[in-house]
Formats: sequence, C-alpha cells, structure tokens
Amino acid sequence: MAKKLPVWGQLLYGAGAGGFSIIDRLMITWLITVFIVKPIRGVEPLVPALAFGIVMFLGRVVDAIADPIIARWSDNFQGRLGRRIPFMLVSGIIYTAVFIALFYPPLTEDTQVSLLFGLTARGGIINSIVLTLLLGLYFILFTAYVCPYLALLPELARSNKDRVDLATWKAVFSIIGVGAAFIGGAALVGAIGFYPMIWIMGAVGLVMLYLPVLIKERVYSEAKPASLGLIDALKTTFRNRAFTIYLAGNVAFWLGFNIITLNVIPYVVVLLGGTEDESGLYMAVAFGVAMFGFILVNILAKKFGLKAMMMFSMVAFMVILPFFFFIGRPLFSLSPQTIMFILMALVGLPMAGLFVVPDAIVAAVSDLEEKLSGQRREAMYFGAQGFILKVALGLSTLITTGLFHFFGNTAAQPLGIQLTGPVAALFILAGVLIFIRYPEKEVVTFQRESIGA
Repeated sequence: MAKKLPVWGQLLYGAGAGGFSIIDRLMITWLITVFIVKPIRGVEPLVPALAFGIVMFLGRVVDAIADPIIARWSDNFQGRLGRRIPFMLVSGIIYTAVFIALFYPPLTEDTQVSLLFGLTARGGIINSIVLTLLLGLYFILFTAYVCPYLALLPELARSNKDRVDLATWKAVFSIIGVGAAFIGGAALVGAIGFYPMIWIMGAVGLVMLYLPVLIKERVYSEAKPASLGLIDALKTTFRNRAFTIYLAGNVAFWLGFNIITLNVIPYVVVLLGGTEDESGLYMAVAFGVAMFGFILVNILAKKFGLKAMMMFSMVAFMVILPFFFFIGRPLFSLSPQTIMFILMALVGLPMAGLFVVPDAIVAAVSDLEEKLSGQRREAMYFGAQGFILKVALGLSTLITTGLFHFFGNTAAQPLGIQLTGPVAALFILAGVLIFIRYPEKEVVTFQRESIGA
C-alpha cells in the first residue's frame, strides 16, 4: 500500500504550480503588452492586434490537441520513476527556454524583409510567423509538464480531505507564482528593465518546476499504467456525466476570468494613466485577499462541499466584473485609483475558490472512471479538460483583441478595454447556469463506497 504524502511532500508538489504560474502568467500578461500595447521595439505594434489574437488562438489549439495525446501517453507510461515524473523532468527546462525566446521578436513592424523570388514582407508578418511557431512549441511543452503534474494530485491524495489539502497547497503556490509574475515582474521592470526581469523570473520559475521531482512517485502512488487507446480513452472520459457538466461550467468560468487577467495592465496603463509597474500594487491587493481566502475555502469546502464553493466563486465574479466597465472614472465620489483597489480586493475571495476547487473536483470525478473502464486514468481527465479549456483560453485572447480592434484600446478610444468586464461576466453567467446541474451527491457516494473517502 502506498504511503501517505507528508506535509513536506505537499509543499514540494505545490511549488511546481508556483513555477509554471510565474512563467505562464508572465507570458499571458506581458506578451500582449510588449507586442501591442507598448511595443518593446519601435512605436508601432510588432504584429497587428487582431493577428496577435489569431496567433494566440492557434497556439491554444495546438495546446488543446497536445493535451489528450500527452495525457494518454502519461497514463499508459511505464517508467522506473513512475508515470508522471519523467515527463516533468524532460519538459521543464525546454519550456522555460522557449518562454524567454518568445520575448525576442526579430523585427520592428515597418522593417522590409527580402524573401525568395524577389518577394518582400513586412516585419509584422515575419514576427507573426515566428510567434506562431514559438507559441505552438511553448504550449506543447507547457502541457507536457502540467498535465502529468495535475494527474499526480489524485494519485498522491486519495481522500477528499487530503485532496482539498493538496489542492490548497497547489493554490497557495499558484497565487504566489501569479503574484510574483504581476507584482514582482512589474517591480523588476521598473527597477532593472524588462529583459533582466524575464531572465530572473524565468530562473525562479525553473527552480520551482523541479522541486516536485524530488517526490518519489512510486512510494506515494500505487496507480498502475492504463491500457486504453487515445480514442477509447477520450470517449470513456466524456461518458462521465459529472465530468462533462463540471467541465462546461468551468470552461465558461475560465474564459471570463482570463479576459480580465489579460487586461490588468491595459486597465492601469490606458484607463488609469499609470505605468506597468503600478499594476503590481493592484494585483497585490487581490492576491492578499486570496491568500486569506484559501483558509476559508479549505474549511468551507470540507464542510459544505466542492459544488457550493464553486458556485459561490462563479456568482461572486459574475456580480463584480461588470463594474470593471467604470475603471478610470470617479464613482461614488471615489477616485478611479480607489475604485480599482476596491474591485481588485473584491475579486480576491472568489479567486481563491477558482484556484482550489476545480482541481479537487476533477480529482473526485476521475474516481468514477473505475466504474466506467476499471482503470485509473487521471491524466486523461486533466488532459480532456485542457483540450477544451485551452481552446477557450485562446478564444478569450481573440475576444479581447477583437474588442480592441473594433472598439479601441487607447486613452482616446478606450471602449474596447472597458467592455472586457461586462463581456467576461456574461461568460461566467453561462458557466453558473451549466454547473448548477453538477451531481455532487453521486460523486461523493461513489467515493465513499469504493475508497472510503
């Protein structure tokens, strides 16, 4: 019988989430800034705004396709170090290197490049091609690390209580990573410049990515390799009714949430007239509340269930986000900066739920797989979620840049940025209407009968 993961193992596991949270949030937040909002080279956007959105969407499509492939590979893998750790070992360093390469666009937009047969192309076209290739590779490597990493959670923690605890530690380090990306990244840009920040933060993220590798997977997990092929594994996964209901609701939730996170710097720079490093102050408020919120979420999820906490987080976001339309304007006799601080504080508590609850729910519904196929295929559940979720995340970038393109993203024409809050709230409303049907009693009953959770 596998040993119970000690607290130090939970900390090591959680640290991995801090690593990829730093790197991925820096990519999501700063890439759109240095290519479009405030170009790192020249004064014109390095790629057209709508083209950037399309490229990001295509990258997410590649990522989505990679998810079930890597998930099936990991579920069926037989290795001396286990099913998950080998993937994390190989992918971590290459993933970090590609992340840094993304921020070195080769040309300014107005550069003319000579091609074969006398053809020429503007720098924006070349940048778009290079960005497409690098983003595809980036997202594949991200999946190669994160999908096996997530699959470890239900294997290392078998009861609901242990899973909520492990998911909470993962969430704590995730928020630390996101906070480091927003707050530390912004502060470092102001102190030493953009490129030194990217290299330093990349190095910190790399170290954290490799801390979970110190866990001896075979000691704390008794899972055996699965045998289903890719198509059969996907079909069986999507026959899990609890999973499909959860997934549809969670995808709508993340689509709205990602629209907001993409726009934190534009809110500060364009709507408030501030600087990039000031965005860290506002995010610090949200993360401070979220860190406190983790304690509440951990306690309340064990008392009232995962569904109740997920519903609370979704409804809270849905109510708060329309007020982001008023950023940059005095409201209730308060300054625009005060309004921004209040809004960021309010989103902190539901953000805590978003970082803890979904992983625990996927871990729970993956137990039902034993009733469907008789096998443990945790990675495929996270992979199937990633397949859908990452297309939605790419769509969030496309929606954001589409709003910029049609309604404006400058101080003179800010409507595209202002609309992001209300649009995000509409997607989360759709998520609420779907997730309310999640059959939590069925999931909990099966756990108690099969593993005594």
